[in-house]
Amino acid sequence: MKNQFLRPSFTQNIYEHYIVKGNSLNIFGAKGVGKSRFIEDLKLLSDDETHFVVLNMRELRTDYKKFIERLEKKLGIDDGFDTVEEVLAKFERKKGKKVLVIKHFEYLFENNRNDKFNFDFFEQLNSFKNSEDVSLLIVSTNNYRHEAFYKGGELTTSPLDVAVEPITSLMQKEIEGELKRRIDKEFGFQLLAMMIIGKKYPYDLINFIVKEIKFGNYDSSDFLENNFDRWDKKFSRSNDVSKYLWIWTHIKKINPTNFMNILKEIVLWLKKKD
Repeated sequence: MKNQFLRPSFTQNIYEHYIVKGNSLNIFGAKGVGKSRFIEDLKLLSDDETHFVVLNMRELRTDYKKFIERLEKKLGIDDGFDTVEEVLAKFERKKGKKVLVIKHFEYLFENNRNDKFNFDFFEQLNSFKNSEDVSLLIVSTNNYRHEAFYKGGELTTSPLDVAVEPITSLMQKEIEGELKRRIDKEFGFQLLAMMIIGKKYPYDLINFIVKEIKFGNYDSSDFLENNFDRWDKKFSRSNDVSKYLWIWTHIKKINPTNFMNILKEIVLWLKKKD
C-alpha cells in the first residue's frame, strides 16, 4: 500500500508518531504541494476501526450551523446539536481511534468567518484533542502559531497546543513514482520529474500534465522538453485565469460607491506620482 502514497516516508512517519499515538499536529505548506493528497494517503493508512473525519474550512467558515451538520453527517449521527462542543463530546465517546482533520485552517482567520468560530471554538478543539485516542490534525498554508488569536477583542496566545510539522518538499523520486502510477504508457518519467521539481505548484502541475496526456495533448514526435514547456505555459495561464476570477468575485462584493471612491483615490495617487 505504501507504494501508492505521494510522500511514503513522510506519511508513514506522521501516522506512526501522531495518529497511532493519539497525538495532534498542524501540517502546513504552500498551495499546490499536495496537502489534500497527503490527507487522503493518511486516511488509507488508518484501519477500518478509526473514525477519520475531514472538514474544509474554506467552505464552512461562514456557516457555523453547516459546520455542525457536516460533522454530524460524517459521524453518522442526527442529534440536531446547536454547538460544536456538543458534537465533539459525542465524537470523543465513540469507540476506537478518532481523527478530526480541519483543512484550510487559515480561513478561520478571515474577516468573513462566522463569529462563533472564536476563541471559545479553539478552546473546544483543544479540549477535544486532549481526549483519549483522539488526534486533531489542522492543515494550513502557514504555521498556525503565526495567526492572530483574540479573546474579548484583545490579542492573546493561541489556546490550541499542537505540534507543528511543515509538509516536506516533493522529491524527484516521489514525483517520478506518482507519474508512473498515473500515466499508463512508457514515458521519460525521470526527465519529466526533474522538470517538475522546484516548480511553484508541483502537485497541481502533476495533475495538470496527467490530464493533458490522457486527453492526447502530447506530441510524441517532439522532444519531451518542448511538450513540458507547452504544458507549463498552459498551466500558468489557467492559474492566472483562476486568480482573475477570484479577484472579480471579490470586487463584485464591494459596495459600488466604495469601489468608485477607491478608484478615485488610485487615480489621484497616480497623478501625484506623475
